Amino acid sequence: MKIPTMTSACILLALSGPALTQEAGSEGREVGQTVFATIDASNRGAIHAGELEDFRDAVFASMDTNGDRRVPFEEFVAWDPGFARVAEEAGRLDQYTTAARIVFAFWDRDGSGEMTEQEMRFAMVQDFRRADLDDDTLLTEDEFLQGFPIMVAMRAAIRPDL
Repeated sequence: MKIPTMTSACILLALSGPALTQEAGSEGREVGQTVFATIDASNRGAIHAGELEDFRDAVFASMDTNGDRRVPFEEFVAWDPGFARVAEEAGRLDQYTTAARIVFAFWDRDGSGEMTEQEMRFAMVQDFRRADLDDDTLLTEDEFLQGFPIMVAMRAAIRPDL
């Protein structure tokens, strides 16, 4: 499995919430916190949509290994900040891969088997809105770790009892 750069690694970090690490070790939470800190460019303890957009741009570019501006599932799943390792250690790598397929299917809005930048942008905007529980247009670390849909999906795949 390809190891991404730290910046590109951060989005999938967001896949794991705090409960994952409390029960299965601290790596998952630490990965999520690192992703959050990477996105929080202003270092204010909350991220705004513009910071998430900048992060999304970097992640998409790093996923798109052949530079064709389209990301098939193979490129999507090869880009991993460490959650696959946590899933493997928990004996849940197959479930993690299934969760990644589901997330990819939601993000690949036209079902073409390849995600475009526009599709990823749309998905991330919607995910941001879902996670912003207090509707203040900022995501706190807790909102990000516990409510960002991709993080919830990965956490459930790795720890279905949560």
